[in-house]
Amino acid sequence: MQSLEQTLAAVEGIGRELNAVTSVMRGRARALERKSAERAAVGEPNRLLDGVPVAIKDVIDVAGIPTTMGSNVSSGPDPSTSAPVVSLLEKAGALPVVKTNCQEYSYGILGDESAFGRVINPIDPTLCTGGSSSGSAALVAAGVVPLALGTDTAGSVRVPAACQGVIGFKPTFGMVPVEGVFPLSPSFDTVGLFARDLRLLTAAFRVMCGNRSGSTPADSSPAKLPTVDLSLLNPTDESSAEVLTWVDKHLGDSAIASITSENTEHLTELIERGIDYYDIVRRYEAYVLHKQFLGDQGEQYQPGVWAKILSGQNITEAEYQSNVAALEELRASAESFFDDVDFIITPAMDGDVIAWDELGSDSAAKFMRYSLPFNVLGWPAVTVPIGVVVGGDETASTRPARPESVQIVGSPHSDEKLLAFVSML
Repeated sequence: MQSLEQTLAAVEGIGRELNAVTSVMRGRARALERKSAERAAVGEPNRLLDGVPVAIKDVIDVAGIPTTMGSNVSSGPDPSTSAPVVSLLEKAGALPVVKTNCQEYSYGILGDESAFGRVINPIDPTLCTGGSSSGSAALVAAGVVPLALGTDTAGSVRVPAACQGVIGFKPTFGMVPVEGVFPLSPSFDTVGLFARDLRLLTAAFRVMCGNRSGSTPADSSPAKLPTVDLSLLNPTDESSAEVLTWVDKHLGDSAIASITSENTEHLTELIERGIDYYDIVRRYEAYVLHKQFLGDQGEQYQPGVWAKILSGQNITEAEYQSNVAALEELRASAESFFDDVDFIITPAMDGDVIAWDELGSDSAAKFMRYSLPFNVLGWPAVTVPIGVVVGGDETASTRPARPESVQIVGSPHSDEKLLAFVSML
């Protein structure tokens, strides 16, 4: 692991070049490092994350540091206390070093609108970073920090992770505290993690959820092989075909799992029901959160974000409450899907990571196709890079290699079992 001073230099150098940085927390990181040294000097044992630099998405409060939300809109004074997720990481020895640029108020999956401009994808500057946690993904992808926090409401950790070739993890809804994190839609918001090392990510997750009793620990000697569902993989779809090739390599003739593809109708029904609820609930909640700023600061929003916020203004409270009730019922009934299945494998996105100049009207929906349903259902999900793909058309010789990722999903509160399973792949 590089020293703290090397990390701070990389933040100021590479991090600034990638436009991934909003604030550098030198004093805080150095003070925490001194405390770790003092602990070591008196013989106290190492903590789980001692000396690990971490980046914090700039919608998450750190005491005394501005929380900009990637916006020119003023949403209140600088925080006087840190979000619990930050305090938990610091208590375990982690060193928050930088706040990261993001899609304004986390409202957008492409990462195309921030008051500070777009983050640059370290893999290739022409490629879309994904959003909304684009800066956190970039700093991990570039090797500036080994660990970063983001938020995920419809894929805002997993999608930028897939676009930038790192691991992205969204825990079970409600598992990790969200106090001190500016919300987009509280019915779906989660705090997630980026890393290149799955063991480090797992350790950080354990710290952030405080080893709550609701988290089922991984079983080192399961009674039976887990069953992996491939029902959402369609061999005629290019994204699915690439994932199926990966599955065959890692699970074909495998002693670690059995496979089924017999639940297409069940999964499709759950997803289609949930997306309708998501649309109403998310737009209503986002509008309610922002209407206090619209009167005198509306012109300060990024145009696309402003339009998304206003799209919720005509949804009635009765319509919202009806959809919330239906969402809760769906989540409760959907858990029975895991009576006979342990994990689900899907593509991370619908199609390749695309270039900024290739974005179109359907890009956001394609980016969220496989991530959003599991925010709706509240299930834990992780995207893992599986290599790169190169275009097969006449431009392939000049088209850059683009990262390819797979998504693995687990049952509610099986987060550690999910991460342990992924570690075997």
